[in-house]
Amino acid sequence: MKLDNKELYDLLKRKKVSNFFHANTVATSITFIQEGGLLSRQGIEEQTLYQTPQTSDEIDKLFDVFGDIFLDTTDLHGHFSRQNHYGPVLFRFKLELLLDENLDIWVTNNNPIHWDRHSEPEENYFQSVKELARKWDDYDIQRKMFTVRKPTSPILFEYLEEIILDNPKVKISDDVSLRKESRRALKKATKEKTQLRELLTWRECGHCFCQDNYLKQVQVPELIQKFLPTYHAEFEK
Repeated sequence: MKLDNKELYDLLKRKKVSNFFHANTVATSITFIQEGGLLSRQGIEEQTLYQTPQTSDEIDKLFDVFGDIFLDTTDLHGHFSRQNHYGPVLFRFKLELLLDENLDIWVTNNNPIHWDRHSEPEENYFQSVKELARKWDDYDIQRKMFTVRKPTSPILFEYLEEIILDNPKVKISDDVSLRKESRRALKKATKEKTQLRELLTWRECGHCFCQDNYLKQVQVPELIQKFLPTYHAEFEK
Protein backbone atom coordinates (compact mmCIF):
# COMPACT_ATOMS: atom_id res chain seq x y z
CA MET A 1 0.00 0.00 0.00
CA LYS A 2 1.50 3.32 -1.12
CA LEU A 3 1.64 5.85 1.71
CA ASP A 4 1.61 9.61 1.46
CA ASN A 5 5.22 10.77 1.25
CA LYS A 6 4.76 14.14 2.97
CA GLU A 7 2.74 12.60 5.81
CA LEU A 8 5.45 9.96 6.24
CA TYR A 9 8.12 12.64 6.36
CA ASP A 10 6.22 14.59 9.04
CA LEU A 11 5.67 11.43 11.10
CA LEU A 12 9.33 10.42 11.02
CA LYS A 13 10.40 13.92 11.99
CA ARG A 14 8.09 13.68 15.00
CA LYS A 15 9.58 10.28 15.84
CA LYS A 16 13.09 11.79 15.73
CA VAL A 17 14.10 9.64 12.76
CA SER A 18 16.81 11.51 10.90
CA ASN A 19 18.02 9.13 8.18
CA PHE A 20 17.38 6.04 6.11
CA PHE A 21 19.90 3.20 5.84
CA HIS A 22 20.64 0.39 3.41
CA ALA A 23 23.23 -2.31 4.18
CA ASN A 24 24.86 -4.60 1.64
CA THR A 25 28.02 -6.48 0.74
CA VAL A 26 31.12 -4.86 -0.72
CA ALA A 27 30.59 -6.57 -4.10
CA THR A 28 26.95 -5.47 -4.43
CA SER A 29 27.83 -1.99 -3.16
CA ILE A 30 30.40 -1.67 -5.93
CA THR A 31 27.61 -2.39 -8.42
CA PHE A 32 25.57 0.43 -6.86
CA ILE A 33 28.55 2.79 -7.07
CA GLN A 34 29.23 1.88 -10.70
CA GLU A 35 25.56 2.34 -11.66
CA GLY A 36 25.11 5.58 -9.72
CA GLY A 37 22.45 4.53 -7.21
CA LEU A 38 20.65 1.75 -5.41
CA LEU A 39 19.05 -0.89 -7.59
CA SER A 40 16.53 -3.56 -6.67
CA ARG A 41 17.71 -7.13 -6.76
CA GLN A 42 15.40 -7.70 -9.72
CA GLY A 43 16.88 -4.70 -11.51
CA ILE A 44 20.40 -6.01 -11.03
CA GLU A 45 19.39 -9.48 -12.18
CA GLU A 46 17.69 -8.17 -15.31
CA GLN A 47 20.79 -6.18 -16.25
CA THR A 48 23.04 -9.20 -15.53
CA LEU A 49 25.10 -7.15 -13.10
CA TYR A 50 26.72 -8.69 -10.05
CA GLN A 51 25.03 -9.00 -6.66
CA THR A 52 25.74 -11.28 -3.72
CA PRO A 53 23.14 -14.07 -3.52
CA GLN A 54 20.67 -13.85 -0.64
CA THR A 55 18.74 -16.73 0.89
CA SER A 56 15.61 -14.55 0.81
CA ASP A 57 15.58 -14.13 -2.98
CA GLU A 58 13.00 -16.83 -3.69
CA ILE A 59 10.75 -15.56 -0.90
CA ASP A 60 11.05 -12.02 -2.25
CA LYS A 61 10.00 -13.24 -5.69
CA LEU A 62 7.06 -15.13 -4.20
CA PHE A 63 5.77 -11.99 -2.47
CA ASP A 64 6.54 -9.67 -5.41
CA VAL A 65 9.10 -7.57 -3.51
CA PHE A 66 12.15 -8.68 -5.52
CA GLY A 67 11.82 -5.45 -7.50
CA ASP A 68 11.73 -3.23 -4.39
CA ILE A 69 14.51 -1.47 -2.51
CA PHE A 70 14.47 -1.89 1.28
CA LEU A 71 15.47 0.82 3.75
CA ASP A 72 15.75 0.89 7.53
CA THR A 73 15.12 3.90 9.75
CA THR A 74 18.09 3.15 12.00
CA ASP A 75 21.63 1.85 11.77
CA LEU A 76 20.90 -1.71 12.90
CA HIS A 77 24.60 -2.39 13.49
CA GLY A 78 24.76 0.37 16.06
CA HIS A 79 21.26 -0.29 17.41
CA PHE A 80 21.91 -3.96 18.20
CA SER A 81 25.69 -3.69 18.77
CA ARG A 82 26.34 -6.42 16.20
CA GLN A 83 27.05 -6.65 12.47
CA ASN A 84 24.30 -6.06 9.95
CA HIS A 85 23.50 -9.46 8.46
CA TYR A 86 22.97 -8.02 4.97
CA GLY A 87 26.53 -6.78 4.71
CA PRO A 88 29.29 -4.55 6.11
CA VAL A 89 28.66 -1.55 3.85
CA LEU A 90 26.04 0.90 5.09
CA PHE A 91 24.59 3.67 2.92
CA ARG A 92 23.11 6.53 4.96
CA PHE A 93 20.54 8.75 3.25
CA LYS A 94 18.79 12.01 4.09
CA LEU A 95 15.22 11.74 5.30
CA GLU A 96 14.30 14.28 2.61
CA LEU A 97 14.17 11.51 0.02
CA LEU A 98 10.57 11.13 1.20
CA LEU A 99 9.76 14.50 -0.34
CA ASP A 100 10.39 13.07 -3.81
CA GLU A 101 6.87 12.29 -5.02
CA ASN A 102 8.28 10.07 -7.75
CA LEU A 103 9.19 7.50 -5.09
CA ASP A 104 6.44 5.02 -4.30
CA ILE A 105 6.92 4.26 -0.58
CA TRP A 106 5.38 1.28 1.24
CA VAL A 107 6.05 0.24 4.86
CA THR A 108 6.06 -3.38 6.03
CA ASN A 109 5.01 -4.59 9.47
CA ASN A 110 7.58 -7.39 9.31
CA ASN A 111 10.46 -8.70 7.23
CA PRO A 112 9.06 -10.65 4.24
CA ILE A 113 10.97 -13.74 5.35
CA HIS A 114 8.42 -13.96 8.18
CA TRP A 115 5.29 -13.38 6.09
CA ASP A 116 2.71 -16.11 5.88
CA ARG A 117 2.85 -17.72 2.45
CA HIS A 118 -0.93 -17.32 2.07
CA SER A 119 -1.17 -13.78 3.43
CA GLU A 120 -2.63 -10.84 1.53
CA PRO A 121 -0.67 -7.59 0.97
CA GLU A 122 -2.90 -5.66 3.37
CA GLU A 123 -1.77 -8.04 6.12
CA ASN A 124 1.90 -7.27 5.53
CA TYR A 125 1.90 -3.50 5.00
CA PHE A 126 0.63 -0.54 6.96
CA GLN A 127 -2.40 0.80 5.13
CA SER A 128 -2.03 4.47 6.07
CA VAL A 129 0.31 6.85 7.84
CA LYS A 130 -2.31 7.18 10.57
CA GLU A 131 -2.17 3.43 11.18
CA LEU A 132 1.63 3.52 11.21
CA ALA A 133 1.60 6.38 13.71
CA ARG A 134 -0.94 4.64 15.94
CA LYS A 135 0.96 1.32 15.95
CA TRP A 136 4.51 2.70 15.82
CA ASP A 137 5.53 1.39 19.23
CA ASP A 138 3.84 -1.98 18.70
CA TYR A 139 6.42 -3.10 16.12
CA ASP A 140 10.18 -3.50 16.57
CA ILE A 141 12.26 -1.02 14.61
CA GLN A 142 13.66 -3.70 12.25
CA ARG A 143 10.16 -4.88 11.31
CA LYS A 144 9.11 -1.48 9.95
CA MET A 145 10.91 -1.69 6.64
CA PHE A 146 10.43 1.21 4.24
CA THR A 147 10.42 0.02 0.65
CA VAL A 148 10.72 1.94 -2.58
CA ARG A 149 8.33 0.09 -4.84
CA LYS A 150 9.73 -1.10 -8.17
CA PRO A 151 12.10 1.70 -9.21
CA THR A 152 13.08 1.50 -12.87
CA SER A 153 16.54 3.07 -12.58
CA PRO A 154 19.31 3.58 -9.97
CA ILE A 155 18.01 5.87 -7.22
CA LEU A 156 18.72 7.82 -4.03
CA PHE A 157 22.38 8.78 -4.42
CA GLU A 158 21.38 12.45 -4.58
CA TYR A 159 20.33 11.99 -0.93
CA LEU A 160 23.42 10.01 0.11
CA GLU A 161 25.28 11.36 3.15
CA GLU A 162 27.74 8.62 4.06
CA ILE A 163 29.08 5.20 3.05
CA ILE A 164 30.21 3.35 6.19
CA LEU A 165 32.36 0.21 6.10
CA ASP A 166 32.87 -2.23 8.98
CA ASN A 167 36.28 -3.28 10.24
CA PRO A 168 35.96 -7.02 10.99
CA LYS A 169 39.52 -7.38 12.32
CA VAL A 170 39.75 -10.76 10.62
CA LYS A 171 42.35 -12.20 8.28
CA ILE A 172 41.69 -15.16 6.00
CA SER A 173 44.13 -17.46 4.21
CA ASP A 174 46.74 -16.44 6.80
CA ASP A 175 47.53 -12.99 5.42
CA VAL A 176 44.47 -11.50 3.62
CA SER A 177 43.17 -8.60 5.71
CA LEU A 178 39.46 -8.09 5.08
CA ARG A 179 39.75 -4.53 6.40
CA LYS A 180 42.48 -3.59 3.94
CA GLU A 181 40.97 -5.39 0.97
CA SER A 182 37.45 -4.03 1.44
CA ARG A 183 38.71 -0.47 1.92
CA ARG A 184 40.93 -0.79 -1.14
CA ALA A 185 37.97 -2.07 -3.18
CA LEU A 186 35.68 0.84 -2.23
CA LYS A 187 38.44 3.36 -2.88
CA LYS A 188 39.05 1.84 -6.30
CA ALA A 189 35.32 1.87 -7.11
CA THR A 190 35.07 5.57 -6.24
CA LYS A 191 38.35 6.64 -7.86
CA GLU A 192 36.56 8.52 -10.66
CA LYS A 193 33.59 9.49 -8.43
CA THR A 194 35.03 12.18 -6.18
CA GLN A 195 31.76 13.06 -4.49
CA LEU A 196 31.22 9.45 -3.43
CA ARG A 197 34.82 8.95 -2.30
CA GLU A 198 34.44 11.89 0.06
CA LEU A 199 31.55 10.06 1.73
CA LEU A 200 33.59 6.94 2.60
CA THR A 201 34.06 6.41 6.35
CA TRP A 202 35.45 3.49 8.33
CA ARG A 203 33.48 2.13 11.29
CA GLU A 204 35.62 1.36 14.33
CA CYS A 205 33.58 -0.36 17.02
CA GLY A 206 34.37 -0.40 20.71
CA HIS A 207 31.69 -1.98 22.86
CA CYS A 208 30.10 -4.06 20.09
CA PHE A 209 29.79 -7.76 19.33
CA CYS A 210 30.43 -7.39 15.59
CA GLN A 211 34.14 -8.21 15.56
CA ASP A 212 33.73 -11.20 17.87
CA ASN A 213 30.86 -12.40 15.67
CA TYR A 214 32.84 -11.95 12.46
CA LEU A 215 35.68 -13.95 14.00
CA LYS A 216 33.73 -16.77 15.62
CA GLN A 217 30.32 -17.02 13.94
CA VAL A 218 30.81 -16.13 10.26
CA GLN A 219 32.49 -18.77 8.14
CA VAL A 220 35.24 -17.88 5.67
CA PRO A 221 33.14 -18.35 2.48
CA GLU A 222 30.57 -15.89 3.84
CA LEU A 223 33.27 -13.43 4.91
CA ILE A 224 34.65 -13.55 1.37
CA GLN A 225 31.20 -12.85 -0.09
CA LYS A 226 30.60 -9.96 2.30
CA PHE A 227 33.96 -8.18 2.26
CA LEU A 228 35.80 -8.88 -1.00
CA PRO A 229 35.22 -7.58 -4.53
CA THR A 230 34.48 -10.11 -7.25
CA TYR A 231 37.88 -9.62 -8.88
CA HIS A 232 39.82 -10.60 -5.76
CA ALA A 233 41.78 -13.86 -6.01
CA GLU A 234 40.12 -15.27 -2.90
CA PHE A 235 36.66 -14.51 -4.29
CA GLU A 236 37.34 -16.50 -7.42
CA LYS A 237 38.48 -19.67 -5.64
